[in-house]
Amino acid sequence: MKHSTEFLFCFLVLGLFLSLSCAQETAEKQTEDDLISERGREMNLKADKVKESTVHLSGFGVGGTGFFVAPDKIATNFHVIEKYTTGPITAKLGHKETIWPVEGVVAFDIEYDIAILKVKGKGISLPLGDNDTLQIGEFISVVGFPAPENRYKVTKGVVEKIRNSDKRFQTTAEVYPGNSGSPVLNSKGEVIGIHYGHNPGNSPVNAIKTLLTGATSTESLEQWQKGKVVRAYFYFKDGRKKFYNRNYKGAIDDFNQAIELNPDNAETYRHRAQAKAESGDLKGAVEDYNQVIKLNPNDTEIYAYRGRAKADLGDHAGAIEDFTQMIKLKPNDPSRYYKSRGAEKESLDDHIGAIEDYTQAIKLKPDDPSGYNSRAWTKKHIGDYKGAIDDWTQVIKLTPDDVNAYYTRADAKISLGDYAGAIEDCDHIIKLKPDDAVQAYIRRGDTKQNLGDYVGAIEDYNQLMEIDPGFAYYGIIGRGRAKSNLGEHVGAIEDFTHAIKLRPEQATAYNARGLTKVALEDYAGAIADYNKAIELAPKYAKAYHNRGKAKEALGQLEAAKIDFEKAKELDPDAKN
Repeated sequence: MKHSTEFLFCFLVLGLFLSLSCAQETAEKQTEDDLISERGREMNLKADKVKESTVHLSGFGVGGTGFFVAPDKIATNFHVIEKYTTGPITAKLGHKETIWPVEGVVAFDIEYDIAILKVKGKGISLPLGDNDTLQIGEFISVVGFPAPENRYKVTKGVVEKIRNSDKRFQTTAEVYPGNSGSPVLNSKGEVIGIHYGHNPGNSPVNAIKTLLTGATSTESLEQWQKGKVVRAYFYFKDGRKKFYNRNYKGAIDDFNQAIELNPDNAETYRHRAQAKAESGDLKGAVEDYNQVIKLNPNDTEIYAYRGRAKADLGDHAGAIEDFTQMIKLKPNDPSRYYKSRGAEKESLDDHIGAIEDYTQAIKLKPDDPSGYNSRAWTKKHIGDYKGAIDDWTQVIKLTPDDVNAYYTRADAKISLGDYAGAIEDCDHIIKLKPDDAVQAYIRRGDTKQNLGDYVGAIEDYNQLMEIDPGFAYYGIIGRGRAKSNLGEHVGAIEDFTHAIKLRPEQATAYNARGLTKVALEDYAGAIADYNKAIELAPKYAKAYHNRGKAKEALGQLEAAKIDFEKAKELDPDAKN
C-alpha cells in the first residue's frame, strides 16, 4: 500500500510538471502570436492614416501610385511619368473625391526610378524614415492602387534582402502593376522606400530625401520631356529593346544618340559595350567599359565584363588584372576565383596560381562543388591524378548524382592504373543512368580488357550496342580486340571488317585488323591494312610502327627500318 501511495504521488508530480511545461510553452507561443498580431494591428492603424497621403495617378499614358513627401510634392516612379503623352495628369485619393492637378516635375533620378512631382494645392505628407536603420526581417507594408481594380490596398510583408551597394531592398509583400510608386512603410508608419517593380523591387527613401533638397524649380511635363537627360533615356530605352531583339547595330545607333545627349550615364556605356561585344567589336567594347569604370570605379561587374572581353582578345594578362581588381572590391565571392581569375591563369599555363585561386574559392564556400571540380581538372592537367581524384571524390560527396564527376574520376584512376576503382565508378554511372551510359560501357569494357577480363569486356560492348546502336562502331572495335586477346582471331577479323563497313574513313579498324592478321601470320594482309590506315591518317604513328614489325617479319629489314624511324619521328613512344 505504501509503495502504491508513493507511486501515485510521483505520478501526480510528473503530471503537474508536464502541465506547467505545456502551459509555459503555450504562453510563449501566445506571446509570440500576440506580438505579431499587435504589430499587424499597429501597421493597419498607421496604414489607415496613409490613405490621406497616398494617391492614384492617372492621365494620358500615366497610371500608378504616388504619395505626398511635402505639402505640394508627390513622389512616384520615373517610369510612371515617362509614359506621359499629352494632357493633364491628376492625383486622387482612393476614399475621397479630393483631386490635385499635377503641374510638373521638380526632380528625378532615373537610376533609382524616382520622380518628384509638383501639384496644385496641398496634401498631407508622410514621414520619411532612414534606410541606414533598415534590418532584414523588419515588418513592412506596401500601400497603393494595384491593377486591375486600381483600388487602395495594403499589403504586408518583411524585408528579405538589402543590397549593400545602393541600399535597394527586396520584401515578401505581394505587389502588382499599379503599385509602381507605392510607399513602403515600416512599423512606425515611416516611408523607408518606394516600390518600382522588378528585383530587388524597392529604392531607398534616402534617395527621395536627396532629390527633395534640390527640388527648387518646376518644369512642365512637356518641357521636362524635351530635356537632354530624359531624351537620352528614351534613346537608351529604345536601344535596349533592340539589343534584346539582337539588333545590335540599331542598338548601338540608339546608344550613340543617348551618350551624345547625356555623356555621363555609365549604364548607357555598359549596354553599348555589350552590343559591341555581341557584334564582334571587342576592342570597342573594352573602350566603353573603360568609360564605365571612369564614371563608376567601384562597379565590380564591369571589371568582370572588361576582363572577359580582354580574354577574348587574347589579352589574358590584362584580364587577370581586371579579375584581380574585381576580387579586391568583392573578396568574398568564390566565383570570382574559380570562374574568372583561376580560369585565366590556366590560359597562361599558371597552373599553380590557378590552383591557389580554386583553393581560395573552396575556403570561401566549401559546400560548392564548382571549386573542387575546377581544381581537379587543373591537377589532372599537371599529372596530379591522386589530387584530382580526391577533389572529384569531394564533388561526388556534395553532389552524389553528378555523372560527369564519376566519369572524370574514373579516367584519373585509369591513369594511375587503378582499374578496379575505375570499374566501380563506371558501375555507379550505369546505376544512375542505365539508359544513357554508353561512355560508361566503353570505359568499363576497355578497363576490363586492361585487367584481362575479356569475356566481361565483350558483355559490356554488346550491352553498349544494345542500348545505343549509334555507338555500334566503338562496340564492335572493342569486341574485336577482346576476341583477339582471347585468341578468337577469325571472329576478331569479322568484327573489324564490320567496323570498316560502318566507318570506312576511320583508320583505327584497319590498324586493329592488321594486328590480328599478324597474329594469324598473314603479314602481307596486315601490311595492306596498315597501308590503308596510313593513307587515311598520314600521321598515324602506331600504323607505321606496326607496318614496320610486319615487314620485319617478312625479312624486309630496310623497309621496316624506314617505318620505325617515321613512327619515332611522329611519336617517340609509339606502340601498337
